[in-house]
Amino acid sequence: MTAPARAELLRALTDPASVAIVGASDNPAKLQARPMDFLRRHGFRGAVHPVNPGRETVAGARAYPLVSAIPEPVDHAYLLVGAEAAESALSDCASAGVKVVSLLADGFAEAGPEGRARQDRLAALAAEAGILLIGPNSTGVVATHSGFSCTTNAAFRLDALRRGRLAVLSQSGSLIGTLLSRGEARGRGFSTLISVGNEAGAGVGQLGSLLLDDPHTDAFLLFLETIRDREALAEFARAAHAQGKPVVAYMIGASEEGQALSVSHTGALTGSSAACAALLRGLGIRQAEQFETLLDAPPALARARLPAARPRQVTVVSTTGGGGAMLIDQMAARGARIAGPGDAARAKLQAQAIPMGHGKLVDVTLAGTNYATMKEVVSTLAADPETGLLLVCIGSSAQFQPDLAVKPIVDAVAEAPEGAAPVIAFPLPEATDALAMLEAGGVPTFRSVEVCAETAAMLLAPCAPAPVPDGPLPPRAAALLDRAPAGVMDELDAGEVFAALGAPRPRQALFDLDLPIVDPGLGWPVVAKLVSADLPHKTEAGAIRVGVPDLPALRTAAAEMRAAARAHAPGARLRGLLAQEMRRGLGEAIVGVSRDPLAGPVVTVGQGGVLTEIYRDAAVRPAPVTVEIAREMLAEVRGFALLRGFRGAPAGDLEALARLVADVSRIALHPRVEEAEINPVLVGTDGVVLLDALVRLG
Repeated sequence: MTAPARAELLRALTDPASVAIVGASDNPAKLQARPMDFLRRHGFRGAVHPVNPGRETVAGARAYPLVSAIPEPVDHAYLLVGAEAAESALSDCASAGVKVVSLLADGFAEAGPEGRARQDRLAALAAEAGILLIGPNSTGVVATHSGFSCTTNAAFRLDALRRGRLAVLSQSGSLIGTLLSRGEARGRGFSTLISVGNEAGAGVGQLGSLLLDDPHTDAFLLFLETIRDREALAEFARAAHAQGKPVVAYMIGASEEGQALSVSHTGALTGSSAACAALLRGLGIRQAEQFETLLDAPPALARARLPAARPRQVTVVSTTGGGGAMLIDQMAARGARIAGPGDAARAKLQAQAIPMGHGKLVDVTLAGTNYATMKEVVSTLAADPETGLLLVCIGSSAQFQPDLAVKPIVDAVAEAPEGAAPVIAFPLPEATDALAMLEAGGVPTFRSVEVCAETAAMLLAPCAPAPVPDGPLPPRAAALLDRAPAGVMDELDAGEVFAALGAPRPRQALFDLDLPIVDPGLGWPVVAKLVSADLPHKTEAGAIRVGVPDLPALRTAAAEMRAAARAHAPGARLRGLLAQEMRRGLGEAIVGVSRDPLAGPVVTVGQGGVLTEIYRDAAVRPAPVTVEIAREMLAEVRGFALLRGFRGAPAGDLEALARLVADVSRIALHPRVEEAEINPVLVGTDGVVLLDALVRLG
């Protein structure tokens, strides 16, 4: 789309010259009356045309039987009609050349196959006509700067809408009203609020990309119940990052269907919640744990940017030791690094007889109620090269003496030199005037300890879209996957695929179970396994023996495993007996790829073997990943501490494991792969080796 066309579409979305309300009513008891009321109430500048074939006028305005009967062009139409009438109403909008259509009606994808078919027809009609379709089930679009409050949400009955620079895209219609009311109580305004509904046409990603051009928007809040269009979301997120406009999401209802259908340990370990969180993180979208963080984090992220030269750590200064300790405790629990003042800053403040407290918390106590003292503390610590982010915790003086306790913070920030540490503040009491004074002075503030700590952790943690590895799947791996039948591959075939991806394997020998078993020539002891696509979990089926000492024991093990497998899974196809050389290492890992129904392909790495599902200690990312991302993943797995040489233990070759994770993750490039797993991977002092493998193909 050309830049002029995008600009015209954005105007039709947020500041149309004319809007048609299809199904409008002047009965104030009906929700169909709300859009016209709200548009007038909030000073919409454009023309408003009610469309109702049964009325000559609606709310004092001339009514038309159809949108196409309106004598002037219509930029935006809001359809308040039933599902049966929606198709003809949209068709009429197409003939009238309407650019944007919002639709409230239900009875579509959420109503079963017939509703899904109806929704598909709507989407096709909108696409053919070049209409930006929002909904179905959309409670409307609101743009505060133009007064365009075209919504049925009752929360917009406010006498005036507070303008702001935050855009809301919500899959829940009621949530735009919830955020509006909570924002109003918090003094927080918005630029745009859009209920996206079922996203039959435009969804979160497409609308977000369009709103990036809005000069009134600095940051985005997403309320997500699912992920419908990963590619559009990714395009939006990457563009938002490039423009320096932070995106924060709160997500509920991630499906666990993919986890329930999994045959691998990876699928059981990951689940859709973890997969969706990994996707958002990989796109550079921060995910809020607390709902209130959705309101407070985006403006803080837009204003309190951490300069590149600043360390990623937080210094806390407080006028009350208990409050400061509370914040430190919450931030540390979220992985934030806490730092005290540098030696030079400490010496400078102590020379002025300013109390500094003990340890990392800078506790100035009652000296914080002295304007000159508080300003000197904030100015000195903001300039201190040891300060990354400066968090000021204010006690009761914030409520009763804001001129002494709050104004010096605002003045110090206003006078801070370029490159100074960003400052955020947390007043402990309910101090409305202090909050307003800080916010007006450009200092992000918070009412909740948890939200303050969560936002501080976001400010400190880098959040950029992950790099996507270049290049195709290795040809041999692609060929093996292309010709394999659907279903679970047995260990031999899966091992061939992973070997083609670069995974080292132990020496091994395969025996026909109906022929005499001879010495495999691998040295003793060996590992013995049954090879069967029908036995993906060998331990549960009794189909593996470790440490088989000699040939007679190997023959006995083969007979015992065969009997156990028959009892566990009657009719299981047995390809043969696999003997593998015994390999020893320092620890085991699991590396797997699964294809989540919402988040798409993800790679998981964690402790392997029997520890996999006991501790559920794993890192997850969208697949494929680079070696650099794989290193980050390994650093997140707590159980790998021993492999990192904890307390003098010999260090494992985690660099080889990182390369293996990156190589194996590329299997996600093949569209037939539903699950793929190496469990365990043996990690030694010099290299890694695949001990068992599984691949499931669609």
